[in-house]
Amino acid sequence: MIASRLSRLVTVFAVLLGAGLIGVAPASATGTDGACPEGGGVTVVVDFGDLGPGSLVRCAPGTPANGVAALQEAGIEVAGSQKYGLAVACRINGQPGPDVESCAGMPSATAYWSYWHASAGGSWTSSQEGAQTAKPVPGGFEGWAFARPKSANDLPAPPRVPPVRQVSSPAPAPAADQGSSFPWGLVIGAVVIVLVGGAGLVVARRRRAQ
Repeated sequence: MIASRLSRLVTVFAVLLGAGLIGVAPASATGTDGACPEGGGVTVVVDFGDLGPGSLVRCAPGTPANGVAALQEAGIEVAGSQKYGLAVACRINGQPGPDVESCAGMPSATAYWSYWHASAGGSWTSSQEGAQTAKPVPGGFEGWAFARPKSANDLPAPPRVPPVRQVSSPAPAPAADQGSSFPWGLVIGAVVIVLVGGAGLVVARRRRAQ
């Protein structure tokens, strides 16, 4: 229990060390949906938890200067608290709403955004720095997960989306042209039989007529 409390205090102090401007970091238009291609930037994962609507994965091109910049350059809006500014991520894309968090000071110890890092294909690691001072790993993953621990002593869970680039499955190759399945041979054969039969009837009538 003591270790859990110490870990929680370290995280809080690290967040406070990154104190900066008060306000909202506007979303940038440069971000794209999905994980970044290899060498194409820093992937930002936001797990909204029980706030909904699921998880968000976007790519911040290049190498953002810090965690807040990664959110902004990925096209994700982040708002800080009135007291600590963007040193504390109070809302991400408007979540949680004012009914959950007023954003006046430090978020509740049982409802807050936890901040994570990972290399591509690695494991999520809880950040020991605030998002304004932490430097994203080039080509790596930045993670945010909304935590609702049962008590202040419980450690938050990492984002449920693994820090792995999703490789698109190749489109299936078109089937080889095996020709039409329509039975043209039978149709042609039937036409020939009808023509031959018709010709036979004509000949027979002419003979009778003679």
